[in-house]
Amino acid sequence: MKGFNFYQDKSLQWRWRLKDGNGAVVADSGEGYNDRKDCEKGAALFTTLGPNAPERKVSGTEESGNGPEWEYFRDRADEWRWRFQAKNNKILADSSEGYSSEYNVKRAIQNVKSLLREIGNQNSSGNNGGGYIPPSQGGSTGGGRFA
Repeated sequence: MKGFNFYQDKSLQWRWRLKDGNGAVVADSGEGYNDRKDCEKGAALFTTLGPNAPERKVSGTEESGNGPEWEYFRDRADEWRWRFQAKNNKILADSSEGYSSEYNVKRAIQNVKSLLREIGNQNSSGNNGGGYIPPSQGGSTGGGRFA
């Protein structure tokens, strides 16, 4: 199922995963939340801010910018990754995998932006507007299970 799925991790922190139409995880929450409602708000904020935020290449020694923005970088394993930060520089989301090239990580960012636009458009045309599908409409059921 395309969209956000919410679950609790082993330490009972709430987290989300964003899945594309093929069911692949394309992004996940940058942190765990104590409360599910806060986790849902984080996903909704990502849905709102993500589609039109600028992108910026960063190096390991560079300071965080002024969000909201997408940052992409090489990790210690020499793979390319991205993260999305809010205006307060808090990481709302990050890539669920590493990429072999700068081109591929930039393409992944564009794909996630498109998915967020699609989710946002669905919400503005009748869904709840939070960027996710509630359990009563087929979203996650808790405990890491997917509907």
